[in-house]
Amino acid sequence: MASVDNEFVLMVAELLGPLGVIRSRRMFGGFGLYCDGMFFAIIYDDVLYLKGDAETKDRFDAMGMSPFAVPSGRPMTLSYFEVPGDWLDDEDQLLEFAHMALGAAHRAQAAKNKSKKAKRKKTPDGETP
Repeated sequence: MASVDNEFVLMVAELLGPLGVIRSRRMFGGFGLYCDGMFFAIIYDDVLYLKGDAETKDRFDAMGMSPFAVPSGRPMTLSYFEVPGDWLDDEDQLLEFAHMALGAAHRAQAAKNKSKKAKRKKTPDGETP
């Protein structure tokens, strides 16, 4: 369940509950949503945004999901995409796309972990210094 007292956040956390344990954290004037510890969604100004990547791009584009624009005054977007409001009444569609977002979050974490491993230098005998 969400850890804040925002009605919209609590409602979205309940809707996304079938994915796993949903938690929220306040961040940049909105909320970050985590499923089993994996950051996969943003709620800002009572709008839900789901994490996307190259694998989800075509599906998200086809649904007209626009990217989250950071509210900093500078033109900058993140790889999180706006969920149409009517999806909150269509649990199957919401969960389908939320599941894709969770996959994108896992792929991003795996790539980050792989990058960290590649940065470690190895000695000629294969041992880490």
